[in-house]
Amino acid sequence: MIYMKTWYSIPMSKYKILFITLILFVYSISNAQKEDMLLNKQNIITQDIPIPSTSFEDNSNISKASKALQEAANDSETKSKIILAQVYYQKSYDAFKANHLKNAKKNFNLFLDTLKSADIDPSLYFFIFDNLGEIIKQLNSIYSSTTTTITPITKEYSIAMSAEDNSLVEKYISIYSSKPAKERVQLAFERSGAYKDIILKTLREMNLPEELLYLPIVESLYNNNTVSGTGAVGIWQIMAHRGRALGLQINYWIDERKDPEKATKAACLYLKQLYLMLNDWHLALAAYNRGEYGLIRDMKFSNASNISEMVSRNAIPKETQNYVPQFIAAATIANNLESYGFNDLKYDQPIKYDIYHTDKVIDLKIVARCANTTLEEIKKLNPALQAWSTPLGYPNFALKIPYDSKDIFLESISKVKDLNPSPGFVKHKVVRGEYLEKIAAKYKTSPKEIYKDNPSLLKHKYLKPGQILIIRPGRKYFK
Repeated sequence: MIYMKTWYSIPMSKYKILFITLILFVYSISNAQKEDMLLNKQNIITQDIPIPSTSFEDNSNISKASKALQEAANDSETKSKIILAQVYYQKSYDAFKANHLKNAKKNFNLFLDTLKSADIDPSLYFFIFDNLGEIIKQLNSIYSSTTTTITPITKEYSIAMSAEDNSLVEKYISIYSSKPAKERVQLAFERSGAYKDIILKTLREMNLPEELLYLPIVESLYNNNTVSGTGAVGIWQIMAHRGRALGLQINYWIDERKDPEKATKAACLYLKQLYLMLNDWHLALAAYNRGEYGLIRDMKFSNASNISEMVSRNAIPKETQNYVPQFIAAATIANNLESYGFNDLKYDQPIKYDIYHTDKVIDLKIVARCANTTLEEIKKLNPALQAWSTPLGYPNFALKIPYDSKDIFLESISKVKDLNPSPGFVKHKVVRGEYLEKIAAKYKTSPKEIYKDNPSLLKHKYLKPGQILIIRPGRKYFK
């Protein structure tokens, strides 16, 4: 399960992915350029910048840059703006690390605007954009999904299917393929049938290893209703703060960690971020379990570069130590089911539905009636819904209804005048001096009907002030 103690959280729109990437690379560029240009509050030091004199005759750009660097030290206005830009950048970076994302964005924009207004000599662009190619390369890596070719899943792995300690892999293969765990694992494989198409499509779109299809077996046994002791939810076991950071809505009305499509996109985005950060899939998977901040802290504490070193130095929790071997075991079994004794699996059918977009609050009972189905089926198709209705304040909400039912649904819903009707009950708080007959008369009903809805009244002779009654008003009450 995902213990996500993160040092950043941010809804992952494309703009914000770009924003994070630029911050990280501007920071790395800043460090690299310290060897070439040291800036302090008093001066811009240029004498230590090595520019071979032989290059001046061969490259006019370098010659111009050298001259610009020499003149820059005396340009007080430009220098002051560069210093101010540095201050904004540092504020942005500090806010980013402290998870103050609005301040980070604000100061980063001020940093860019101030640097732009500094009137830097164009010749200096040679130095400023020295690492621009690396930035573009990383952005292309993030957005490479647009050119991803969909290929069938094979047994050629992108993630190494061996751990530093393969004895743990063998241990979990044995556990998963033997009773009693085997029955639960088989049920997980069968449940995966409902989600396989959704997950593989997302993995291919994001250019991620397709064997990540088997990660939910370790996380939740593919049970979308699983809630961990720490509050992680859904097949990907996402914590609330992590889900919100990845753009999922989690509130009274809806919990998108249980929406298969949206939760899968969020989990895959997080996995991609972890891999780009750690450059190793085993570390990325361990961070998915531990949280990237926790894992990086463990690595720094133990001076370790892999899981095996952290284990030998007692620097990683037992659950995280076992996590990658468990994943490898699940993936190994999944690609050779019969040899491990998993025969005649009855996979759940892929999820199919029609979508009705709405901005309104609609009682799910009304939805079920208009779609000619049951309330249970509507809830099954919309597991993210937590209330009795579609969510309030959610523009263009995609309500899922049974496949091939949209025509009859549209015809029926158009005739409904009240999309969120009263359930027919009201609450009444008894005040001093009230008795059952008086209350019944107020609501145009009878004491007998009140007794039906409040069977506990039969145990008491008198009403008590403050007592709450559930009353179904008569028809005349609403006229």
